[in-house]
Amino acid sequence: MSEGKKKITLKDIAEKTGLSVNTVSRVLNKKPYYTKEVEAKVNAACKELGYIVDMNASGLRSGSTHTIAIVFDDLINPFYSYTTDIISKRFEEKGYNVIMFSNNGRTSYVDYELMRSVMARKPDGILSFLEPASDMVDFIKETGIPFIIFGRDGAPYGMIGVDADEVYGGKLAGEHLLSCGYRNLAYIGSWHDVKVCLDRQKGFEEALASQGAALAPDHIFYIREQEIDGILDKIVEDKIDGILCFNDVIAFIVVEALEARGMEAGVHYGIMGFDNVQQMMRMPRFLTTVDVGCYEFAEKGAEVMLDLLSGEETEKPAFRDAHKSFLVQGRSTVVKQ
Repeated sequence: MSEGKKKITLKDIAEKTGLSVNTVSRVLNKKPYYTKEVEAKVNAACKELGYIVDMNASGLRSGSTHTIAIVFDDLINPFYSYTTDIISKRFEEKGYNVIMFSNNGRTSYVDYELMRSVMARKPDGILSFLEPASDMVDFIKETGIPFIIFGRDGAPYGMIGVDADEVYGGKLAGEHLLSCGYRNLAYIGSWHDVKVCLDRQKGFEEALASQGAALAPDHIFYIREQEIDGILDKIVEDKIDGILCFNDVIAFIVVEALEARGMEAGVHYGIMGFDNVQQMMRMPRFLTTVDVGCYEFAEKGAEVMLDLLSGEETEKPAFRDAHKSFLVQGRSTVVKQ
């Protein structure tokens, strides 16, 4: 704002619209009890006069910034953008803005550097796609800010988590690959120490063990920690014919890389992912994958956060108990002849 320009206040908006300052305040803070016509009138006046809410001042007065932070490791995975779109719309309906933070794949955990950036914005709540680093658990709890681990199990940290039964999902994948006749199998995870990655691997190995098969230790890879070329070399050299990937993004990376080596998914080998991003992005169903029910998953994450912010204490079934993952058949796995 230029030095000579008058600062627009709620009183100016009230005078412009003929409404009371209290009504204008309720509209701008998305409090209840006003009509759509009143909202449109206030928004039009704000736009005409150039009024911008001073969130820092509002936060000091009310103790709330009406913002919720969402934390990722990167923004490449469509699962993040799809679920965040659903979650942020629910937050907006309740008067909350969303601020997104990413550590750009630096680590699989919420560390101090990331928390420092988040806390500087003084959010009312934090919804994290990442688990907290061990030295951050007490720090996060001591802030008193509602913190939800989304897509991860919160129990190991004594925190609230909204997660699916990942072991069950891994079993579905293992049973499917075996039923197709794939026997020389591999698992390509993300990070070696992320519980959701290990749970999917665990379910996969349990499915194999139930059929008298096993996953060779040198057929377990973590793409965030190993060179992709080394993983591909091993797949080709050992004639691996069935692969489960931690998520669809990893599966598509592997499919493309093996295609460059003359190997076609669904012909020379079978491959599966997790998350069913094809449906999210309206893509043709090529990849066989495990769908955790992403829309319902996102709705549940938003609901839990909003309940925390409202102080609601009612017991509701956990997502992992209320929904079951299911297999989505694509062309990347076939019954071997």
